[in-house]
Amino acid sequence: MSERMAKVNKHVQRTFGEILQRQADLPPDVLVTISRTDTTPNLKSTTIWLYINPVARAEEIIERLTPQLYDLQGALNRALDLKPLPRVRLRIDYGADYADHINTVLDQQGDRH
Repeated sequence: MSERMAKVNKHVQRTFGEILQRQADLPPDVLVTISRTDTTPNLKSTTIWLYINPVARAEEIIERLTPQLYDLQGALNRALDLKPLPRVRLRIDYGADYADHINTVLDQQGDRH
């Protein structure tokens, strides 16, 4: 990845994180953080990977954010100084949950030996 794309991804991540914190209608008992962003080199779209805790509510939170995405996208467009403005796609990041699962399995196998 080029240095420019790394900077664009970091800027989109920081900016969208602030917008989520200020404007998204999320339940207070759920933690939503942006784990990474992947913006296409032509700036047409950006995939924002969300880590949602508890993971059991991840699908519910994405369903809750989907109707708000138009307003969140608009706020991002106003905050970014990019041309073209990337369209946002939200995805769930199961990476941390998967790592916890692997560690649990490895710990259990370690207890058997």
